[in-house]
Amino acid sequence: MGDSQITNGSKHTPAQGYDEIISASALEKFGYCPLSWWLSKDEADEEIDKKPLEKGEKAHAKVAEDLTGIVKGEKLAREFESVVLWFAIAASLISVMGISLVFKAGLDIGRIMGVMALIWILAACYFLYKAETISTKRSRMIYQRIILIFAIVATIIALNSVIILNEVDPEVAEIAQAVSLAWLIGACYFLYRSLKHFELATTKRKKQRVHHGIAYIDSEEKKPKLFVSKKYGLAGRPDFVILIGDEHIPVELKTGRVPRGPLFSHILQVAAYCVLIEEEFGRPPPYGIIRYGRVENEIEYESGLRELVLSKISEMRYLMKTGDVHRNHNKPGKCKFCSRRAICPERLD
Repeated sequence: MGDSQITNGSKHTPAQGYDEIISASALEKFGYCPLSWWLSKDEADEEIDKKPLEKGEKAHAKVAEDLTGIVKGEKLAREFESVVLWFAIAASLISVMGISLVFKAGLDIGRIMGVMALIWILAACYFLYKAETISTKRSRMIYQRIILIFAIVATIIALNSVIILNEVDPEVAEIAQAVSLAWLIGACYFLYRSLKHFELATTKRKKQRVHHGIAYIDSEEKKPKLFVSKKYGLAGRPDFVILIGDEHIPVELKTGRVPRGPLFSHILQVAAYCVLIEEEFGRPPPYGIIRYGRVENEIEYESGLRELVLSKISEMRYLMKTGDVHRNHNKPGKCKFCSRRAICPERLD
């Protein structure tokens, strides 16, 4: 539903070799009824029943809001968690410094701490090397965090060593203990913030029944990138994409009545998203997901389904040229639930 504004490609630059880009939502309309798809070219017609469409858009907007909240909440939780780590490390080491002054640690302990600082610096250099030789962005970020931790620890241990070796006034010990307590309080505050954001994100995950990483969200408030296949002249925005291991799985949400099984038109749409995901990431997803309310259907993405999508796209291009489009069914139920029923010249009563 997220690519409804690119239905017939007129608002976007055509893909290489094609006059128009066909959207995944247009393919879904075509799969439902070619004549309904053809009439959808003029969605501004006042006779079109837009209430079901508006209801669906509101439901999708709410899901997008929750999913965005999950991503933002978990990101903030991780950031606050990192702050907790820095505060806890600083509080611990400053406290050690204060204790060493209280007990008037001797020169030998000062020298030992100097050697320890050198070891931590060498360890930081090693992880710096690893960070530069790691190709993945995620691994590089992890190593960079480790480097920062090691550098902080090395600096504070070295500071302890200098203080001990220079026999600083023991009154500094009291100040150090007070500072460490303040840092510990700060760590507790950020831990609370981290847990709060994580709790809110977890609640929204349970509500939306999303248990994996979220790689992509279609939102009217902030439109994400449009997946485009220049090879097939196809484009679209799935409602969201989950990340399971290295697999990107498109998910399409359908509101309204829950059918006994996934509808053909919806299968075409999610398969079109699989085609786009395959071209975007260089590997085909094993399946796509269609969700009706609390019912979830996994649609296996195999070569036969892919070829069906491409054949339907070719058929649509042919009808765009000829304009000879007609209803392809004799099911009054289909006409009854069609939002373009009022303007359809071939509707079934």
